[in-house]
Amino acid sequence: MDIQEVLNWTDEQVQAKTGKGLDSLQKAILEGVWQRQGYKDIADDCHCTTDHVRKMASELWKLLSDVLGEDVRKANVKAVVENGKFSQISNMHIGNGDINVCNENCPYPKGGKKRSTANPNKDKTEKQHDLTEAPKSHRLYNRTQELNLLKQWILEDNIPIVTVIGLSGIGKTALAVELIAQIKDNFDRILWRNCTDTPTLKSLKTHLIQFLSPNPQTKPPSLTDCLRLHRSLIVLDDFQELFSTGELAGTYLPEHENYGKFFQQISTLSHQSCLLLLSQEQPKITSGNNHCQILKLDGLGKSAAAILEGRNLTDEDKWLDLINLYSGNPLWLNIIADAVEDLCDGNIAQFLSCKNLYLGDL
Repeated sequence: MDIQEVLNWTDEQVQAKTGKGLDSLQKAILEGVWQRQGYKDIADDCHCTTDHVRKMASELWKLLSDVLGEDVRKANVKAVVENGKFSQISNMHIGNGDINVCNENCPYPKGGKKRSTANPNKDKTEKQHDLTEAPKSHRLYNRTQELNLLKQWILEDNIPIVTVIGLSGIGKTALAVELIAQIKDNFDRILWRNCTDTPTLKSLKTHLIQFLSPNPQTKPPSLTDCLRLHRSLIVLDDFQELFSTGELAGTYLPEHENYGKFFQQISTLSHQSCLLLLSQEQPKITSGNNHCQILKLDGLGKSAAAILEGRNLTDEDKWLDLINLYSGNPLWLNIIADAVEDLCDGNIAQFLSCKNLYLGDL
């Protein structure tokens, strides 16, 4: 559905139910959300405050919930409107050689066909979360700002592809695990898929379809249909394994070049699901700024002192030097703290004075 069709159809439903159509701000909010804008961007376009847009949007979702007979939120408004339009088309019937839309002749009330409280397709509503491939993560240190940003992108802005990039050990996995713990109730399907075995796009899509729509008695739907039917969060970990070494960062191996086109399709099609990529390199995705977001994880800085606290380390005035030497990387600092305790009896100053200390492959 193009945006004008969305606005016209929704306005007609509201007009029929309340006797009054959508006002200009309500239309602007619906259009902005449909095009994956955040409330701040909508507010800027409408020359009003973000708080006002947020308040009016909340009232709009309540209005549409009443009109359409479903719980409408920012996160699912596209799916609800598209399903409502599709259901209306499905209710058309042939009569006297003409196609008529069910109204007076329709056996259901004007508000739409009453839905049975029983759900014969339980897989449409039952949540399925598979995190068996998620590695055991270390403690998450001081990433509140990053968590809030990811939640905004995924839950409020409905960004279809979010990438978290950073060096090995910087905390990408720990951040993703904590993120899922906080937002899991918003998704029907959650799957963690590790890319260390460099899956082909075909095998990945087959695996995703089998997980998202496991009913063997029906013809397998397309992956796009699955993402529309069930709001899903798909985590692709160690995504850099699909990139070629010795090339520009983010260059796919020849057998994986079709991932770029796949991501472009996922980012531009209408659905309420999200792909979360965890990678040491930024993948190449050709899409608009409203469809993809990238979060680069840097070192922890001074807050990395929390890693050193509770260890048998001396010379607290040298902690920041140690943190800076290892770029505030949580994994590296945990390894180094063990080495300082074992090799230098916890004396950081002595450790820092060693010029040729080999600590293996960090």
